[in-house]
This record gives sequence, structure tokens and C-alpha cells, in this order.
Amino acid sequence: MTILIIAEKPNQVKKYVEALGNSFNNKDGYIELESELFDKKVIVTWCVGHLIQLAHMEDYDSNLKQWSKDTLPFIPEDFIFKVSDYGSKQFKIIKELCENLNSDSEIIIATDPDREGEAIARYVLNKIPCTKNLKLKRLWANTQEPEGLKLAFKNLKDADDTYRFYLEAEARSIADWLVGMNFTRYVTLEMKQLGIDEGVFSVGRVQTPTLYMVYKRNNEIKNFESKTYYEMVAKDKENENAVFKSEHKFDSIDEFEQFLNENNLNCECEGEIKEISISEKRKVAPNLFKLGGIQKVANQKWGYTLDKTLSIVQSLYDKGYLSYPRTDCSLITHSEFEYLKDNFSSYCKLLNIEIEQKNIEPRTQYVNDSKVLEHYAIIPTKQIPENDVYNNFSDDEKKIYDEVVKRTMLMFMEDYIYSETKIVLCIENVEFKLTGNVAKEQGWKLLDSENKNSKEKLLPNYKENEKLSLNLVPKELNTKPPKYLTEATLGGEGGLMENCSKFIENEELKGNLKEVHGIGTPATRSSIVKSLIDRGYLETKKKHLMITPKGTLLCSALENTNLVSVEMTANWESTLKDISEKGHRIRQNEFIDSIKQYIKQMINSDNKLLKLESNDKNIEKAIEQSTICNCPKCSNGRIKKLLSKNKKLFYACSNKDCDFIIFGMISNKNITPQIVKEIIEKGKTKTIKGFTSKAGKKFNAKLKLTEKGVEFDFNKKK
Repeated sequence: MTILIIAEKPNQVKKYVEALGNSFNNKDGYIELESELFDKKVIVTWCVGHLIQLAHMEDYDSNLKQWSKDTLPFIPEDFIFKVSDYGSKQFKIIKELCENLNSDSEIIIATDPDREGEAIARYVLNKIPCTKNLKLKRLWANTQEPEGLKLAFKNLKDADDTYRFYLEAEARSIADWLVGMNFTRYVTLEMKQLGIDEGVFSVGRVQTPTLYMVYKRNNEIKNFESKTYYEMVAKDKENENAVFKSEHKFDSIDEFEQFLNENNLNCECEGEIKEISISEKRKVAPNLFKLGGIQKVANQKWGYTLDKTLSIVQSLYDKGYLSYPRTDCSLITHSEFEYLKDNFSSYCKLLNIEIEQKNIEPRTQYVNDSKVLEHYAIIPTKQIPENDVYNNFSDDEKKIYDEVVKRTMLMFMEDYIYSETKIVLCIENVEFKLTGNVAKEQGWKLLDSENKNSKEKLLPNYKENEKLSLNLVPKELNTKPPKYLTEATLGGEGGLMENCSKFIENEELKGNLKEVHGIGTPATRSSIVKSLIDRGYLETKKKHLMITPKGTLLCSALENTNLVSVEMTANWESTLKDISEKGHRIRQNEFIDSIKQYIKQMINSDNKLLKLESNDKNIEKAIEQSTICNCPKCSNGRIKKLLSKNKKLFYACSNKDCDFIIFGMISNKNITPQIVKEIIEKGKTKTIKGFTSKAGKKFNAKLKLTEKGVEFDFNKKK
């Protein structure tokens, strides 16, 4: 009898062997080991990410390699899953290991404890028929440190308990494939018909509504017109920092003066303190980190992309120092609380911080066993790095590890306590208010750098019924445009992807979306934002996410369709959650059928999907911005930036009958679009520095356009 453990990746195997093995032998693609935990032969093998993937359209029919609207919509009866090219060798190894197992052997699925991890293993097992008759168990570990792994291996789940996650992942994958494959081809072909050759216009089930949210925000900012308005404030003549505010606002000075007249108020007047209330307030430390939380902080503090932060947390998880990264939970159980409490001083010593552990009893804001379902918050593990190990962390790893440890330590510190004073002032029955606060106990703010220097607001020592000499003045203010989105405010904790229910009018769907925590998952939001940038739909400028001409074009083209609808995506997310919770194959089939019907409805001869015409301003602007200038050779085409098959940059004419070309690299110098524009429109450039000869010598020269093409010009005269 043999136990076969299937991990997700090689570095995971190292952790399993460390936790289980007394001795082991490395083989080709797997490891044999002896373990006190199991009285059987143990083999540990691994996948290499997604060994099995949904096939491309051309895998169904080679004729489908050619993009044509005549082949759309493409809805296969049965979906083909194939072994990836890079994973064929490892798949053969896993297949052979499975086929050599006896009927009383056992397979342990030990991929990442999430939907994708479940799918990675199940796709492989589905391709190996003999595994259907073998006993399956599931390792579900939130940590990669040895003690936690041993405990998880002792308490294996029945594989049926997590099968529902595979059903959701498979449904999500098929839905994304159907929507992406069909609409990407359709929209790209439609754009080409309109004269736009901007490469592939990728369309996605979650990606496109996410892009549209950025598009809408950018348009709101672009079209925003600031308006002046006035607040009425009363300034204490004796205390210039004491400014009482009223709730009244005015569109003009005339309105302000009219209000004064109607209420028998003068610009110079007397008021009376009617009420002073002083109360003690407490502010507990922030919640523990979930993935979106640490991504948000890292983006705001250091400008890290969501994807970069996930990669760093994943690295620290793989090394055994942080808990599972792709979590949407900010709670832990009593078990984690106890080991964190016991190791408090060790964490502090490592980070060289001196704080007192005051809250030693679990509080429900942080600890709630019943609400921790699949994964708990991102916290440090019991495995605390030695100083030499910690010092070998990369700078990025240190920043993230420190941030997670500090956030976790805040849970054990005292609340921030402050005194809040509210003062009500009356002038001729018109109320004005002033609020101030003074810190009494800094508590957790001593360690939290973001809140450490929050300003106190000290108030004069007023008394009730005290009379004050005041100046009533209109304070001029201006309405402000919405803020540009950042990666943090789009895909991080509390971002639009998580809180997009505000875009939905249907109350039932709004509630569903809140339950599933928005569109996408904590694990996919970072990759979605990254793909929008990589595909040229978004760009970042000083952390701000800006829509590109290509992104604007796609959004304006699909503006009146459900493809940009958060509401429809919310409906799909709700159904996927239902599949995950109930694990019904029938529900999965119904969901996929609904996606198929939607695609058929959207792509047919009677329905014009894109709402653009060739003379549309967005089309004209897109063509202009996607090209550099008119072609100097044929005058019919436009010069555009292209990539060759081997990924080399060059510039060529959009007219297929024209052979004009400028290479993107000349004598080891990158040729930018600005240089190309200067060559063509002015005939020659200014002197360009940094060319390199074949002999390796640096030289400077101008570039000029001749009948033969682009040549060097060493003439120093203009």
C-alpha cells in the first residue's frame, strides 16, 4: 500500500518532506520518503502550476486558427482539457505513479488550499482513469511551517468535502474561456472592419466591467466642473483658531447675506455657548490583514502593484513565515491567537520594537472560530526567522513581513483612548458647532506609523452660557472632482472591485454582491488589474490608473452592452458562490448553459454588438493615437509601432502594399516613436547620443531620411 501526495509546485514539496520525512530519496519528478506519520510507503510528486488547461479553439478544429466572424459564436458540446506543453513530462510521471498504485493505496491532494489549487489537482486526476477507484484525501493547511503541516496531515479532510471548490473553479474557468474566446475574437474583428488595427481587443467576464469602472471614473473627472459654494462660520475674536461651523451652505454671497437678514444676524455679533459635552472615546486597532488589506497598504506606502504584493506574500508563505496569502478573511481562531500571544516577545525582538502586551484575551473583532471557514487572516506563523535568515530577506520581503507582524501585534496593544469635546454655540437661534479631541492613551498608535502622528485639536477652555464676540463670515469652498483610482482603490480592500454593489440598483443583486465580496476573487483581482495594464487598456501615472485610448475605445464601443455591466457579473458571481457552497454538478451545468445562451444572444446577425461607426470621434481619435504620422512613401497609410515574430520592435506603414520600414534598434540605440516622427516630418533628427559601432565604440549622430531609408548624418551643421 502506498500514499501518493500530489503537491502544486516543487518548493511546496520541500516543506512537506521537511514536515513528514525521516529519510527520503530524490527521484525524477517525485520523492520517496519514510514517515512516522504514515505506516505506508509515501511518494510526493508535484504539478507545475496548471498542468492541464482548456484547449484553444484551433485544438477543436485546425480551421479555427483563422479568426473569422463566420465561426462565432463557438460553443463546444464538450470541453477539451489538454496537457500543457511545458507540463507534459511531469504529467507523464504523475500518470505512471498513479497507474502503479494498488487498489488499497491512497492519494492525498496537497495543492494550495483554494479553488485553483483544487482544480489543478482534479484536472490531473480526471486525465488518469485509474484514480477514480482510489481513495482520495485532502490536505488543507493554512501554513507551510513544519508543525502546522504535521497537524494538517494528521487531520486530512475527505476529498468529497472540497470537491465543491473544484466545481466552482471549473465553472469559473469555462465561463471565462467562453466569454473571452468568443467576444475577444468578435470585438477584434469588428474593430478591424472599422479600420482599427490595434492588435487584439481582449474581452473578459470580470476584466471588462473592471475596466469600465476606471473608464467611468476618468470620464467623471474629465467632465467635472468645479462649483463655488460658501459655508457660514463664526470666528471667535479672542481665539483665532476657534472657528464654529453651521450646517448652512450657500451658492453665492447674495444668498449668504439674505440669510443674515432673514435671521437678524450681523457680521459682527455676539453668541452664547449653549452646550459643552465631553466624552471618552476608544478606537480599537485595525483588523488583521486579508490579502486586499496588505495589498492596499503596500500600494499606498511603497507603490507596489497588487500583483507584486501577492507575489511577496506568496514567497513568505512558501518559506513558512506567513500564513496562506489568498484569503478574504480578517479573522483568526483561538488556536492562532494562543500561539501569537505566546510568541509576542519573539516577534517584537526580531523587529527590534519595544511594546507591552496588554490585551491578552481574544476579542471578537479579531478572533471568531465560527466565522473562519476556509482560511484565516494573513499572520506570522510559529516559524519565526532567525536573524541571519531575516537579514537575507529581500527588502520587499522585509517590508511586507514587518507590516504583517506589526499589524498582528496591534491586536495585543491597548486601545487608542481620546477625549472628544463638542461645543454648541447659538447666535439668534442659529446653531454653530465646534469639535476637538485630545489623546489620553496612545495605545496601539505607538506602533502604527500611519496613525501615530494624527493631529489633536485643542479647544479654548469655554464654559456653558459664556458669551463670545464673533465675526460671521462666508467661507469660500469649491466642489472637488472624484479621485483617480489607484490599484489599491480599485482592487485592494474596500476598493471598487470589492464594493461595486454601489453600481447596482436591484436590491437582491446588491445583497448578493455584498455576500460574495464584489467581482473577482482576492486571488484574481491582482492578475485582472495587471492584465488590463499589460494589454494596453490602463496605464499608471503617479500611482493613478489612467484609461488609455485603446481602453477608451473598447469601453465606448461596449458601453450599452452587458459586457461592461457589474450587475450581470454580480449575478454570475452569486451563482458561482452557490456552486461553491452546495457543490451541485447540476447547478454548475445550469450556469454554463446560461453563459452559452448569453453568448449566442449577443453574437448573431441581427444584433450589432459594437455601438460605433467609422466616423465616430472615438474611432478617429483611436486611429490617430495608435499611429505616429502619415507614411512618407505611399501617403496612403499611417506609420505604426509593431513587433516582429521574435519580439523585435519596428515601425511600418499600415498600408499592406507599402514596404516602408524603420527598425526599432539602430546601432544598439532604441528608436522611439518621437524619433520616428522627427525623421519623417522634419527629414532629419537632432544629434542623438549613444549609438554603438560594430567595434563597440560609442558615437553620436543625426538620423536622416533618404530614398534608401534611414541613414546616419554626421554633418554638424543644422
